[in-house]
Amino acid sequence: MSSKNNGTNSQKKKIKISITTKILVMTLVILIASMVTTTILITNKASNQLIKQGKDNLVNLSVSKGATLETYIDAQKQLTHAIAANSEVVKLASNYGTATEPVTDAEYLEGQTILADYLAQLQEDSGNVYENFFITVGSTGFADCLGNATLHDVSEEGFYSECMSKGYFFGTNVSPVTGNPVYVIAYAVVDPATGNYIGTVNNSIDLASMTKTVVADDYFDVKILTHEGVVIASPDVESILTTDMNELDPDSWNYITSTGIGYVDYVDPSTNELGYIGFDLTDNFVVEVSQPDSEFDDERAAVTTTALIILVIALIISVIIVILVTFSIIKPLKETNKTINEIIDSINSGNGDLTNRINIKGNDESAEIGDSINKFVSVLQNVMSMLGSNSERLNKISESVGSSITHTNDEIDDVSATMEEMSASSEEISASLQQVVTRINDISSMVNDVQAKATDQADKTENILKKVEDLRSNAIAQRDEADIDANRLINQLQESMKTAKEVEKIADLTDEILSIASQTNLLALNASIEAARAGDAGKGFAVVADEIRQLADNSKETASGIQEISNGVIASVDDLSDKANSLANAFIESNASGREGVESMTGAYQEDVESVANAMVHFANDSQEINELMASIKETIDNINTALEETVKGITNVSNATVEVAGNLKHISGEASENLDISNELKDEVNKFKYE
Repeated sequence: MSSKNNGTNSQKKKIKISITTKILVMTLVILIASMVTTTILITNKASNQLIKQGKDNLVNLSVSKGATLETYIDAQKQLTHAIAANSEVVKLASNYGTATEPVTDAEYLEGQTILADYLAQLQEDSGNVYENFFITVGSTGFADCLGNATLHDVSEEGFYSECMSKGYFFGTNVSPVTGNPVYVIAYAVVDPATGNYIGTVNNSIDLASMTKTVVADDYFDVKILTHEGVVIASPDVESILTTDMNELDPDSWNYITSTGIGYVDYVDPSTNELGYIGFDLTDNFVVEVSQPDSEFDDERAAVTTTALIILVIALIISVIIVILVTFSIIKPLKETNKTINEIIDSINSGNGDLTNRINIKGNDESAEIGDSINKFVSVLQNVMSMLGSNSERLNKISESVGSSITHTNDEIDDVSATMEEMSASSEEISASLQQVVTRINDISSMVNDVQAKATDQADKTENILKKVEDLRSNAIAQRDEADIDANRLINQLQESMKTAKEVEKIADLTDEILSIASQTNLLALNASIEAARAGDAGKGFAVVADEIRQLADNSKETASGIQEISNGVIASVDDLSDKANSLANAFIESNASGREGVESMTGAYQEDVESVANAMVHFANDSQEINELMASIKETIDNINTALEETVKGITNVSNATVEVAGNLKHISGEASENLDISNELKDEVNKFKYE
């Protein structure tokens, strides 16, 4: 298994290629590609330039040949015209052609001989370029350059009629004597006195001879054509007067005749070889100088060879330069790499020396790279320094956060317990308030009952007062009836006094209200304490506790007022009851005492009854006030109960939130612990670097 893994790992290993090799290979590839491309382009351009120069040379040569040809033709025209205008020739032709007196044979022969010798000398001087040079008298041949061997009648030939009509003829022809193609220059011999036609001077230039002597060339193929396209001179003798370029290649011929001077490319129909023609359209001819493309092969090969030699030399020089430049670049890069590896090795060994710097030499790109790396290491040094100091701070902060979270957890536990106590206190307060409400309802009921009885008692007291007055007025007259009525009245009064004693129950309830108020006040105090412990969460509960405390104080104050009123009423009732009993007893005991005693007693008792009646009225009014106070207290308690319900709901929400916060704090505590571990790891990593 291990060997298999090793094999796999070895396959994954990449072949290490140095940057020097990469630069050399890349540069050589670029150099070779660029130089080969450049060489090909230069070679093609040189070859094209060579062809162009060759074409230009053909044009120049055709112009030169054309000028030479035209000069030669002009000279021949001048020569021929001079002979036709020569006075001796005119005289001889005139003597033997139009003389009125016949000449002898000897004279005729002498004249022929003179002209024949003259023409023969011209033929010799021209290098035998003439196919024939002869003079006619009329249409009959008179003398020629060939010893008068070709004399014949020319009346059927074109030059004769042209000379007769125009005085001259220039053009190609086929000699009727030799059958050779010739270029004919003919002028009419005219009598200067009369202007009459005498004969002609015919200069028939042998085109083959003219080609050799006038337009022949050792290196180029020279052709002379008429303006109509017929070949009249060429190394290929068979093509003379038999080849018509206008028929073979009308497009090229049209280009030649329309351009005048230039060159065209052509393909030889017999060899199918590419060639070039330089042409010149002269006054009388078209001169073509041609050269096949194959004749440029040697020049092209020489250009290619020269280019290859230059390419090889340039490559060798370039390789040397590239090697020198490469090593001048690689050396500082290697030094830079060495310093970087030292920094990396120090980091791997746990003692990263960030104070180490690359030694920079020169001001090229490698120096810029080294300077950039130094700047990077400097920045990294500053970063590590900052991380070192910040890791210490982060460590302390993490420890502080952990401690704060622990303390906060304890505080939350206290708040949660306080919330539970506040909730229990709220329920206890609510129960106590409900008990107060029940007692208030009982008191209100009893007060209403006492108020009704007090009102009834006041009415009864009024009746008693009236009866006492009646008793007083009728005491003497009706003593017996007064006794009966007095007894009945005393019984009623005593019964009323028993009813008035019910007021004492209010005092008992008032004592109970005072007791409940004291308990409520105590609960309010406890609630205020719990609210203070709860902090912001207990502010609402503190408001409710304050209202409860105020309610307890108000209840206590109201109960004290009720107690004071009820004590006054009870005292009045007790006093009235005592006086009523005394009155009854006195009335019974002194029934026989006479009128004066009854009047005196009834008068005193009337005053007491009036006092009791007034007390009953005040008591009824005070009972109404007590009822209103009880209703106000009940309304306040209802409001407090509502507030308590909201407070309990808020306490429940706070308690739930506290539980959630406790859970979050537990999570945060875990994160803080992990953060502390990370901080310690970061600190350990930072300590691996030397940055100071």
